[in-house]
Amino acid sequence: MFWALCSLLRRDASINFKAKGNSLVSVLACNLLMAAYEEDENWPEIFVKVYIEDSLGERIWVDSPHCKTFVDNVQTAFSTKMPPKSMLLHGEVGRSGGDLSAGSSPHPAMAEEEDSQSELLIAEEKMSPEQEGQLMPRYEDLAESVEEYVLDMLRDQLNRRQPMDNVSRNLLRLLTATCGYKEVRLMAVQRLEMWLQNPKLTRPAQDLLMSVCMNCNTHGSEDMEVISNLIKIRLKPKVLLNHYMLCVRELLNAHRDNLGTMVKFVIFNELSNARNPNNMQILYTVLQHSSELAPKFLAMVFQDLLTNKDDYLRASRALLREIIKQTKHEINFQAFCLGLMQERKEAQYTDMEFKERFVIHITDLLAVSMMLGITAQVKEAGIAWDKGEKKNLEVLRSFQNQIAAIQRDAVWWLHTVVPSISKLAPKDYVHCLHKVLFTEQPETYYKWDNWPPESDRNFFLRLCSEVPILEDTLMRILVIGLSRSPLGPADAMELADHLVKRAAAVQADDVEVLRVERIQLIDAVLNLCTYHHPENIQLPPGYQPPNLAISTLYWKAWPLLLVVAAFNPENIGLAAWEEYPTLKMLMEMVMTNNYSYPPCTLTDEETRTEMINRELQISQREKQEILAFEGHLAAASTKQTITESSSLLLSQLTSLDPQGPPRRPPPHVLEQVKSLNQSLRLGHLLCRSRHPDFLLNIIQRQASSQSMPWLADLVQSSEGSLDVLPVQCLCEFLLHDAADESTSGEEEEEGESKEQRAKKRQRQQKQRQLLGRLQDLLLGPRADEQTTCEVLDYFLRRLSSSQVASRVLAMKGLSLVLSEGGLRDREEKEHPMEEDSGDSELLQGYQWLLRDLPRLPLFDSVRATTSIALQQAIHMETDPQTISAYLVYLSQHAPIEDQGQHNDLSLDVARLIVERSTIMSHLFSKLSYCAESEAVLVALLSIFSCYVKRMRQSKEGEEVYSWSESQDQVFLRWTSGETATMHILVVHAMVILLTLGPPQGEGDFCALLDIWFPEKKPLPTAFLVDTSEEALLLPDWLKLRMIRSEVPRLVDAALQDLEPQQLLLFVQSFGIPVSSMSKLLQYLDQAVSHDPQTLEQNIMDKNYMAHLVEVQHERGATGGQTFHSLLTTSLPTRRDSADTPKPKTSPETPQGQSRIRALTQIRVLGPEDDLAGMFLQLFPLNPDPRWQNSNPRPISLALQQALGQELARIRQGNTQVTGISVRLLQAVAALMNSPHSGALVMAMHRNHFISCPLMRQLCQYQRCVPQDTTFSSLFFKVLMQMLQWLENPAVEDGPLRAQLKSFAVQYSSRHRISDVRGGFLHLAEALTFRRDPDVINSTVRAIIATLKSGEKCNVEPELISKVLQGLIETRSPYLEELLTVLFSVTIETTARFPAMRPIAVVCSLLLQEKEETLVKKELDSSSAEAARLGPSSGLLNDWLEMLDPEVISSCPDLQQKLLFSWNKTKGYSGSQVPSFRPYLLALLTHQSSWTTLHQCIRILLCKNREQRFDPTASLDFLWACIHIPRIWQGRDQRTPQKRREEFVLQLKASELISLVELILAESETRSQNAEEASCTLIQSRLPLLLSCCHGDLESIKKVTEYLTGCIQQWGSSSVGKRCQDLLLQIYLQLPELLVPVPETLLTREGAADSSTCKLDALVHRFITLLAEASDSKSAESRVWDANMACRKLAVAHPILLLRHLPMIAALLHGRVHLNFQEFRQQNHLTFFIHVLGILELLQPQVFQSEHQGALWDCLLSFIRLLLNYRKSSRHLAAFITKFVQFVHKYITCNAQAAVSFLQKHSDPLHDLSSDNSDLVMLKSLLAGLSLPSKSGVLDRGSEEEKDDEAATGSLPLVSVSLFTPLTPAEMAPYMKRLSRGQAVEDILEVLSDIDEMSRRRPEILSFFATNLQKLMSSSEESCRNLAFSLALRSIQNNPSIAADFLPTFMYCLGSRDFEVVQTALRNLPEYTLLCQEHAAVLLHRAFLVGMYGQIDTSSQISEALKVLHMEAMM
Repeated sequence: MFWALCSLLRRDASINFKAKGNSLVSVLACNLLMAAYEEDENWPEIFVKVYIEDSLGERIWVDSPHCKTFVDNVQTAFSTKMPPKSMLLHGEVGRSGGDLSAGSSPHPAMAEEEDSQSELLIAEEKMSPEQEGQLMPRYEDLAESVEEYVLDMLRDQLNRRQPMDNVSRNLLRLLTATCGYKEVRLMAVQRLEMWLQNPKLTRPAQDLLMSVCMNCNTHGSEDMEVISNLIKIRLKPKVLLNHYMLCVRELLNAHRDNLGTMVKFVIFNELSNARNPNNMQILYTVLQHSSELAPKFLAMVFQDLLTNKDDYLRASRALLREIIKQTKHEINFQAFCLGLMQERKEAQYTDMEFKERFVIHITDLLAVSMMLGITAQVKEAGIAWDKGEKKNLEVLRSFQNQIAAIQRDAVWWLHTVVPSISKLAPKDYVHCLHKVLFTEQPETYYKWDNWPPESDRNFFLRLCSEVPILEDTLMRILVIGLSRSPLGPADAMELADHLVKRAAAVQADDVEVLRVERIQLIDAVLNLCTYHHPENIQLPPGYQPPNLAISTLYWKAWPLLLVVAAFNPENIGLAAWEEYPTLKMLMEMVMTNNYSYPPCTLTDEETRTEMINRELQISQREKQEILAFEGHLAAASTKQTITESSSLLLSQLTSLDPQGPPRRPPPHVLEQVKSLNQSLRLGHLLCRSRHPDFLLNIIQRQASSQSMPWLADLVQSSEGSLDVLPVQCLCEFLLHDAADESTSGEEEEEGESKEQRAKKRQRQQKQRQLLGRLQDLLLGPRADEQTTCEVLDYFLRRLSSSQVASRVLAMKGLSLVLSEGGLRDREEKEHPMEEDSGDSELLQGYQWLLRDLPRLPLFDSVRATTSIALQQAIHMETDPQTISAYLVYLSQHAPIEDQGQHNDLSLDVARLIVERSTIMSHLFSKLSYCAESEAVLVALLSIFSCYVKRMRQSKEGEEVYSWSESQDQVFLRWTSGETATMHILVVHAMVILLTLGPPQGEGDFCALLDIWFPEKKPLPTAFLVDTSEEALLLPDWLKLRMIRSEVPRLVDAALQDLEPQQLLLFVQSFGIPVSSMSKLLQYLDQAVSHDPQTLEQNIMDKNYMAHLVEVQHERGATGGQTFHSLLTTSLPTRRDSADTPKPKTSPETPQGQSRIRALTQIRVLGPEDDLAGMFLQLFPLNPDPRWQNSNPRPISLALQQALGQELARIRQGNTQVTGISVRLLQAVAALMNSPHSGALVMAMHRNHFISCPLMRQLCQYQRCVPQDTTFSSLFFKVLMQMLQWLENPAVEDGPLRAQLKSFAVQYSSRHRISDVRGGFLHLAEALTFRRDPDVINSTVRAIIATLKSGEKCNVEPELISKVLQGLIETRSPYLEELLTVLFSVTIETTARFPAMRPIAVVCSLLLQEKEETLVKKELDSSSAEAARLGPSSGLLNDWLEMLDPEVISSCPDLQQKLLFSWNKTKGYSGSQVPSFRPYLLALLTHQSSWTTLHQCIRILLCKNREQRFDPTASLDFLWACIHIPRIWQGRDQRTPQKRREEFVLQLKASELISLVELILAESETRSQNAEEASCTLIQSRLPLLLSCCHGDLESIKKVTEYLTGCIQQWGSSSVGKRCQDLLLQIYLQLPELLVPVPETLLTREGAADSSTCKLDALVHRFITLLAEASDSKSAESRVWDANMACRKLAVAHPILLLRHLPMIAALLHGRVHLNFQEFRQQNHLTFFIHVLGILELLQPQVFQSEHQGALWDCLLSFIRLLLNYRKSSRHLAAFITKFVQFVHKYITCNAQAAVSFLQKHSDPLHDLSSDNSDLVMLKSLLAGLSLPSKSGVLDRGSEEEKDDEAATGSLPLVSVSLFTPLTPAEMAPYMKRLSRGQAVEDILEVLSDIDEMSRRRPEILSFFATNLQKLMSSSEESCRNLAFSLALRSIQNNPSIAADFLPTFMYCLGSRDFEVVQTALRNLPEYTLLCQEHAAVLLHRAFLVGMYGQIDTSSQISEALKVLHMEAMM
């Protein structure tokens, strides 16, 4: 069997096949064999043999697609990788399509071959998995024998003696299949070129070439031979060449080593004599195929060439140029160059003879390669760049970066690879390095072959040299210099310097020319400069040589680093700035463009001098070190002694301390830096850096010390980019310009040259631009806090500069920056604001401060800094006017909210007043006094007045100063009981101000005067804060100023209690006014009478004194006679006035001290002193006039001093005390227990200025020693005893009483409460009756202290609640603290008292607040805000949130009440919601758990809600529940377009009803006055209701049933109306769910109001389409459909259509002006008829009064139509009839309105009637209207209107006969004929008659409905069609009957009669439109018919859908 099948495959000649070429037998045999051997892995050799036979023969089955599996398995024997068919096809098509060779003859063989090849052209099919599974190697065991057999066969075939032309194509195909054998490849490749040239064999030869290339995958010697042969093939035709290149690509893919071999063979072929013209094309293909690897292999070939003995450099250069040219520069130059530099380990390299030459030649090739990178585009871009044009910049930049990268690799090669190749001579090594970096002589680049040509030479070299330098290149050059290489440190530094400057010169914005990241670069550069002494010299042991640098290199390094730092400010620049002072100095020099030493940034003269001195010291020390070092070197070598003159190193070295102080650079270095800066703009680069900001650093250092002219140049050169510079820089430039202007402004301009003027103009332009920028920063929309502060701070700091010029400049700058805004404002409003006009007129030059500064948008953020700056400035400023402006500003705008700020302000101003007497005297001198002085005085008075008021309000215990400054503070007490603590200077300043006299508006002056010098009351007393002893408030110098003033009260106060010597001193002072002098003399008279001896003792020179008194009398003073007589009585003769001694110096100036002690010597008390006696001396029990002489002051001062000293010791911690306080207290206690206690207390009351300080000191002692309980209790007892006497109503109030009372309160609050309950009772009593805040607060504090100490809280909740309520009402500051303590304690007590739970307490308090606020609301409606906010609701809210985050879970009843309770009070409109409720509701929704929320919702919506909840709060809560963010978390943020709405609240039916009740209740409470408000409210709640219904029909039915029930129950009451409103709103939103429309809605008005409806847009579209005026066919059908839709709507949803009646009326306008022909043609008449038809269907709702306006408008349009076209009335007959019928119906339904309309328009109707005499109906209608004649229309009076009703009564009678409807009797004959008619003709006849009649009166069709329904399913087509059309006409006339025809229509659709179904489908769209409510059922049935009835119904269904959506009309 097997052999038989094989023989079939062999096509034996003995077997006779019937037909030639019948391959089926072979195919059968193949497939049988395949099936048999499918599982077998080893197939017999016979298969291969038969395969080869058939391949070489007719190829009957080898090429058959049906045998493919079998053939493929046989071919596995050859391991050939077959080319895919797509490639073979490519060859076929290419051959036939392309031109093979010019003038080639046609191929005669082609015609015959087409047939045999047709099978080969089958497109490649992908193998099925099944076939893939069947394909496997079948000949692994027989591989050798098969190979032998195949090779023998092929050799035999090839070696036959036959002409080459006769080789069969089949042999080539067999070779293609067996190319897996290397021998076959070799055999084939040797003959390929010949076969390819043979036109007959071209196609198979191409496939063979592909197969050879694809299978060349061993890279053995045979394959290398194959590649060598392939490269020699020469092909001319383009098609073949393209195929050849494809094969080359496949060859490269076949094995990775093929690439290198290929490149090598191609290059060697190119250099040989027999070069292939396709070499370059092959190279191009190779380079395209492997862009990374190919250049590397190409480079290796060049390396190989250069290893030859012969010098191949010139040839290599030419070859490389040729390759680059032919491959169009498409080579990766960097990869090629890197390839040239690869280290090679092969023998030919290691044993190479000319290694040095090799390195030099490679270097040359590298240079050539870099220049070859210059393409035409690069060249063009370079030329453009030279011209200043920016063209093709990317190409140029890419080239530059490529060169930079190659140079980096080349330097790496020279550093690491070259030393391993050969030891180059130093000259050659340096030459190579310079050559790759393009720093070598130009001729070295072109000396070999004169390339580049002369024209391009210099340009090419420049392009290659002007490139960036990479960090690696630079670092490696430095490392080469540091290592022991041929390039020494000096050369390396020179090269690095050259490269850095060259790269920097290329700088541009779009390229990084000098990017350096590593900071180590600095050290590397500096290490190059280091001096190393000769290694063979031994230095003395222990000697450490100094760090030295070679000077020339050292001063070359710094400029180099400067350039690098400028290009890398963020790392190198920052490191230089922070760590290398010399480099920092150079950076500052280039930034400031000033090259002096010391640098100009050092402005302080001392610092400059110090720097110069330090430089001298360092250079001196350096000189010594170098000489010593050189001495050691000489000692070790030449043995000579080194001096300064003989030293060699001194001039060459410098000390290397780069991080030490900056050194003075040599002049040539400074010159070099200067030129570098000019050429490379280093300063600009450094200034531009913002991170770090060097410029800002310099500016801030220099700040206000001096101007910075360099800044001006910087800003000038910043080419408009002001944003780049810091704000401070701009400010400085502005100041500099301002200074320049002020100096150069006066000079004449004539002498200026044009250039100078142009410069000046440019500068002014820059200044304007800069000013604009600064003003934009301050006043513009982008102003922010930081920049505003920076700009102002810059100027304000200078206001307190010690240099006048600096201050003036700062003011000028401020006025420039701030005043522009002011100018703009002034233009807008001519008259500035009234209040500040006074100051602005006075201080005209200071408008920037007083007017413009406060107008800044961000003034608040600079207010504090401005004030601080001005407070400092008033101490430095010397111009009185400026100080005036500052003071006026401070009085208006200084921030004094903070106590510390207020203290500072008052103290600063006080220092000005007290210490700067020159300024003060200038401001307020009588000579120069003016309005400005007035303004300043007012300002000063207002500052102090405000301060004193504040200080007097502060509580006694408050510390308003820190202890460090307490020694100058005094504690003041007034007789009225007020106290204050302030600086003594402030007091003195106020007194000085008062001495100046009152300004015009005396307000603050009088207030201050009353405070310090109250009329008929003693002055306030002052005590030193640190020791509590009494201070002298008014020292003598101040008293003298008071006496000199013209304020009588001050003079009197100064003269009180003066000692004789003080009086004598004052009398001798100058400048005292006459009135004051008179008073002084009177006091002296009194002193004479009182104590003449003391006075006389103090007079030094009576003669002089007497003369003085006489002079004063001459001035006009009175008094002093007694004193004069005392002087003159004891005088001898008058001595000559020349002998008179000088008077004592007057105490005019303060003594420098701020605190003034009493002048007399104070006595020291001892332990034996009788304190009780002293006390009685101080406070005599029965004051006797004789005792007045004894002065109590020394005793009181002695006591105060003793007590004060004891206090001070205790405070310092000294326990050993004298006991004076205890003794004094015991003495007082003893006196209190005596019978005279009352008199003593009264004496103390009278002399309070003595008693108060003593009692205060005792109290302070008691506070300092609280452990001494005996003292404390005794002190308290004394206090109570004194208070008993003082609280007597007969005793007037005084300071002592106030002081003792406060002591008692403080004491009781600390000591009295023993248990908490007692405290609460006491507090409740205090709250109820006394309401004394001090007592209340002290008690609360005591309770808090007791509770904190751990006392149990044993108080019942009612008492706590009452107390807390009281504290809330009194607004106690301790409420919060008490709550905190209570709630921390109550935890234990809650078990006994549940009402004591903190949450219950808080809730009940909040509820009480709420009730009270409501009651207050009723009492006082004016304070709405007060009513809404309880005094402490915020605090209680916070507590509630903290205690119960869920708000409602702890005490549900109370908390529900809090959240939802509802006070229905009279006149309460619901808006007065408690202020805390919205916040609590928000907390509830956001913080509660789901359980709590569910529970809450259930309570709100449960059926039996006992208490009424506030509906608004409840509904708000429910709405919030739907929108809780937590529900929606994790959803997609972007809501999809067609998302289904999700319903959150799942409510039961009963809960829905509760929700409806809440909505109704809310509308009731919120809108008792306005119905609209109610409606709007309902609308706003509708989304919530609908959301809860979920669009569910059942739920909505429940709601509507409930509402309908309510409407029936309540009728037309307000509740009923609201229910109707809600039902109407639901209907408007969901009209489709409320079908049929509830009857109650049809009668309800208000549907046309502003509320929205879901279907409004659709109805609007219908009406618009209906009104379309166009005569096209499509427009007609659109109008027809729209009319049907509107008619259907009028029947189904009249309410929705009537909302749009005004629009219909409006659309009727503007049509009847056309002539009748146009009117008809443009379908206007149709529109009028349609509208009238729709109005008929809308009866009777259309006659309701709310639609009257729109209806009248429509009727008026109809009348105009009839009037305008009365000539064409026969065309309008039908319309007129309908119109009259409609009017008649109107009269029937709403007679009053109808008659009123008709009477208004009776004239046109009469005209119409007279024109058309045949209009009987109209005539009878007009006759029925008892209307007056034309002439009487206007005269008709009001009495006639009363007859309207009578008239209407008779109207129907007139019209009865006109519109009698048809009766069934009249239709009977037709019906009979229909029912009787059997023949089709009869039925058709009847139907035609009915059709004719119904055209005029379609209503008759209702009689034939049943008959029509029968006929609609008739099998007769004509009957059926007519029946359908009549049925549709009937429905169109009255769409409400559409549903009656539904069963028939459904039956027709389901009929078995195909024709009936077709008819029904044809009418489907129209019927669907009219029966919309059942559209779904109809379309579903039609769909099923289409599915199962084999009828295409899709077009009818889509038409129906289009009509439904009116898309057919759009």
